[in-house]
Amino acid sequence: MDSVNIVISLVRFFADIHPAIPLFQRSKFLKSYDEGATSRDLIVTIVTVAAKILGPISFWQSEDIHLCINSLLAATAYDQTSPDFQVDLDQFRRECLLAYYTFHQVPGPPAWMRISRLTRRAYAMGLNQIEITDMCSAYDSRMITEDEIENWRYAWWCVYCLDSYSNISFSTPFLVELESINTSLVRRSFADNEVPHLPKIFLPDNVDELWKAVQKVISNPGEREFNIHIITTTILRQAGIVLRLRCAKKRVRDKTTALKNTLASLRLALPPGYLNPSRNALAAESSAHHHTRLTNLLHLHMTRLLISLPEDFKNDETEWLNGWQQSLESCQDVALVVEQWNNQFSSQVDPAICLIIFMTIWITNLQRRNSSADDPLTYADVDRILSGMKMPLHPKTFHRACAISLGGMDEPDDVDTINLTDLWAPCTPGLSV
Repeated sequence: MDSVNIVISLVRFFADIHPAIPLFQRSKFLKSYDEGATSRDLIVTIVTVAAKILGPISFWQSEDIHLCINSLLAATAYDQTSPDFQVDLDQFRRECLLAYYTFHQVPGPPAWMRISRLTRRAYAMGLNQIEITDMCSAYDSRMITEDEIENWRYAWWCVYCLDSYSNISFSTPFLVELESINTSLVRRSFADNEVPHLPKIFLPDNVDELWKAVQKVISNPGEREFNIHIITTTILRQAGIVLRLRCAKKRVRDKTTALKNTLASLRLALPPGYLNPSRNALAAESSAHHHTRLTNLLHLHMTRLLISLPEDFKNDETEWLNGWQQSLESCQDVALVVEQWNNQFSSQVDPAICLIIFMTIWITNLQRRNSSADDPLTYADVDRILSGMKMPLHPKTFHRACAISLGGMDEPDDVDTINLTDLWAPCTPGLSV
């Protein structure tokens, strides 16, 4: 592959994939490539991932791309014989890109395991403790610039997001513990050439103080959109914890109430008009920033949906119906966001968004069945189904979704022959994806 074609692929990558996993500083990376100072292995990984996600390219046959991605995945598989977790920044970025690729393209157990190994490597290198040099082995504080440290911060927060997406999707515990993080949010925006001299902002140990972090982010001229994305991901994680504990038949009423209050305070702390899904043309909001904001809104709506799901219909029917009403309102909020969606940015979507849409359709399908004239589900039936609800990639979710889509309460005998189109067809008006 000649240098011209490589540059074309790099430009495609930065335009259509990099916003979802911002590991690099575009201008400096391209300059480094022009000067021949960029790792060849990293270039091959970027070009291959871009070709697989964005579609075939004229100068590289599909068969060769397929062979290359398989080779990259095999080469970065965990080596059980190696006692050393330490890798350089370029190698770590490669592993991040391949973890993102597997979860974006083929979400499932292999992607979950790859992200888990990547997260444990990040912990072993102390990326969660970047601000404490004695705890972080990723760099030598005597020989590194603040700009290079910022690159490691971006890498850490990409891992944080991947850990969040994958474990929310599988209804499994997160590897990253919020209390263990002593790495500041990023300060260098995508447009900055160097790290600005701004105060460091940290995620709070207590999620009920997330609103304070939001206020600090929006009051500083540094990177805003990605930091808000990290914060909305954090509150979505908490909703995932509540759902997981609920499925394990744990008491979550107090946690749910506290998280509802946290979500309300976070929404109030956001800038005026932030919750409006329409693009703010008067403020010259770019399409790219609008897309990022829509992604963050979906995180907030999904959080409200998960913590509003009712339980125990027989114990208090009035309270149950109120929770169900709030859940359906959240589904409508998701539909309003989807109406504003620009497919031009589909390749920039983090994998969690597709799972949010799936869950929304699953809930609205229950309501459709409840309102159906033919063999409708009762609210008691809906409550029984919700009591065992799990996130989309949990192994049992597929079976349960299939059973509901076919109109039966029992699991089908042969789920492999089921056409899942029926599950996606009966959507709420306006919810088309």
